[in-house]
Amino acid sequence: MQTKIFAVTFLGTCAISACTTSTDIGEGGFRPALEKYLAERGDLCLGKFDWPIEVSERDRLIGTRDAIQMPVLEKVGIVASSIGTSKRNDFGTEKELPVTRYDLTESGRKFYIARETTHVGADGRKTVRRGDFCAGKLSLDGIVAWDAPKTVGDHMETTVSYTYHIAAAPWTRDPEVQKAFPMVDRVVKGEGTMQLKQALKLTRRGWVAVDPAE
Repeated sequence: MQTKIFAVTFLGTCAISACTTSTDIGEGGFRPALEKYLAERGDLCLGKFDWPIEVSERDRLIGTRDAIQMPVLEKVGIVASSIGTSKRNDFGTEKELPVTRYDLTESGRKFYIARETTHVGADGRKTVRRGDFCAGKLSLDGIVAWDAPKTVGDHMETTVSYTYHIAAAPWTRDPEVQKAFPMVDRVVKGEGTMQLKQALKLTRRGWVAVDPAE
């Protein structure tokens, strides 16, 4: 891969002795940013933020994600179910309906990661989540390519493609789990070959990952 060199102009000045973080455009500058990002945000999570998770008969009939996935997680000992009732909207009328309530077992709680993430909905509203149920942890394997940096506002940005290693939870190897969570299966099996992308921006401290909520 040929490294492209670009001239970068900072807003303000930076004494050479004070600039301890690499601002190179290339693997030398991007690697520390990706390693830091994956160390802090490289959890492979399932978007199951709030527990317990309830599944109604209607959920089972229409085949919602939780209705399909939760029984599979129960089979591998990650969650346990109980029967209860919950207020649900039943075709415009709020009713107390029977539900199967799934909660994390002692084994399952090991995979619930306390981390703050901000999610932007289709309406532009932001929701802050404090934790998520995760299936593995990514780390950097190698940098494959990157886009030519371009100016965005008062800084420069690029998108870097990279391969990864993954420390996957043992239960991700179960065939039923692989079927119920196809994206997780794809990421686990893609270790070392599948390419992911991450946007980076150039700051006075060097390259850092772009927060999608910004």
